[in-house]
Amino acid sequence: MIMKRKKEIRNFQEYLMNSWPAKHYYFLNGWILRFTEGVTSRANSVFPIRYTGTQITLDNDLELVEKAYNAHGLEAVFTIPDFHEPKNLKEKLLNRGYQPYDHTTALGTKIEDIQPQKINEDFEYFFFKTRIKEISDFLSRYSKWNEIEQNIIQEINQRIIFPIKCYMLTKLNKEVTGTLLAVLVPQGYLYIGDVFVHPDYRRQNIATSMLVKLIEEWTLINGVGFIWLQVERDNIKALNLYHKFGMRKLYNYYYMKKNLIAKPSMIN
Repeated sequence: MIMKRKKEIRNFQEYLMNSWPAKHYYFLNGWILRFTEGVTSRANSVFPIRYTGTQITLDNDLELVEKAYNAHGLEAVFTIPDFHEPKNLKEKLLNRGYQPYDHTTALGTKIEDIQPQKINEDFEYFFFKTRIKEISDFLSRYSKWNEIEQNIIQEINQRIIFPIKCYMLTKLNKEVTGTLLAVLVPQGYLYIGDVFVHPDYRRQNIATSMLVKLIEEWTLINGVGFIWLQVERDNIKALNLYHKFGMRKLYNYYYMKKNLIAKPSMIN
């Protein structure tokens, strides 16, 4: 059972990397180092899903990781899922002054197990194959990422080539009220990201409606077998929303870095 869980988490980490491709990669004894100008922890962290080194090489490898990120003008960041290698990595990082942040839960369910939900028909829902400027402008205005950072995120989105991607946008009287990104990897797993609702339009069932529309009008015709996403552990409203859809916890993870200064969380 443990080996099955470990393999499952490795697979999801692989799907995540393919759904959010970094600009540069460096491989170190099984670790995957990702660099994207410091925008989003996902695209600028070490994925330690395997380690082919030894306890003797571990300290030296940690030094190399820090040098690699410093060479890109960044602080080293580690993604720490429930299963990672080596097992004592967290202890080693704590001893080097790293601190955990952004504790997150990955949730998901098979497409046939999705629980039906009501749609708010007051809003219009649109599908796009690319991330149009209207989405970037909306997110740069209301999310935690500014216009310059949104340009970098736009470049990340342009690198999503082999998976199938879908962008959703909702409007009320021509005003953008919400967005959503969906990325389908060839294995049939659909990753949902960047669910964001305009601050003035929250509590109007918009996030729920976008997911329902996505499931009804896009997932079935594109061969989706499984839907999954990630939610910060303290975002209780989002967790409750996805539990209503029948999603269960897949695994937990968090990030670790030195000189921790937390940025405000994106509100779903």
